[in-house]
Amino acid sequence: MSAENDLRAFIAGVSGFESWKHVDKIRMFAWLQHHLFKRERFVTGDINWCYDKLSYQPPNTTQYLKNMEGRELLKDAKGYRCEGKFRSQYDQKYGEHEITLNVRQMVKSLVDVIPEIGEKDIFQEALICLHHDAGRAAIVMVWNIALYHLCQYILKHRLDDFNNRVPVRYPKKWKVTDLPVITKYEDFSDNISEREIIEVANSAGIVTGDMFKIYKEKLDKRNSAAHPSTIHITQGIAEGFIEDLIRNTVLLLRI
Repeated sequence: MSAENDLRAFIAGVSGFESWKHVDKIRMFAWLQHHLFKRERFVTGDINWCYDKLSYQPPNTTQYLKNMEGRELLKDAKGYRCEGKFRSQYDQKYGEHEITLNVRQMVKSLVDVIPEIGEKDIFQEALICLHHDAGRAAIVMVWNIALYHLCQYILKHRLDDFNNRVPVRYPKKWKVTDLPVITKYEDFSDNISEREIIEVANSAGIVTGDMFKIYKEKLDKRNSAAHPSTIHITQGIAEGFIEDLIRNTVLLLRI
């Protein structure tokens, strides 16, 4: 997710932001330079960039920032930074962002959808990752929950369809004597890869084409998150991944 998308996602979770006065918008944009963009200092152009990306007409930003000097903002040769008390107030008020809280609640609600998962360590680990903004780990944990749910759905509702479709989707991969037959959950991980599970489920009509696209995309992102790379997994990326995966796959496959 880009910085622009991170900004849009965050502001979307701030109720009534479009009606805020300029001084309040600028306070928020100033705080977000530290909280969201991880900058030590920022300049006028950084605030105007936020206005531009949200399609708001900026005011005389230079004057607004100047009026905030010595109170909300401190200035030195490198630019502006938020004053400690002001930053702490915004950390407390907006640090637990509404979107983050909604995503965490969505994960908690999975207990109602997948009752048996409530006792599993993986569920508690996912909640811990979300609470501590560990984006990579949260993506890995929630993907595992979603795949677990898909496998349970297949076992309870479409097992024959799945087993019958394996040799059709992969006619040359296994000999007839080695053909994997799924009878219990452990058979999935022992005999067939994650990508093959979603490919067969799609081929058998167990999941829709749109759901398959989401599973495939999220598996690729899980792989990127699970292995060392130069890709930075922001909290916004993790939240978007989790919300899309849960809302558009898990919650649509009722066990």
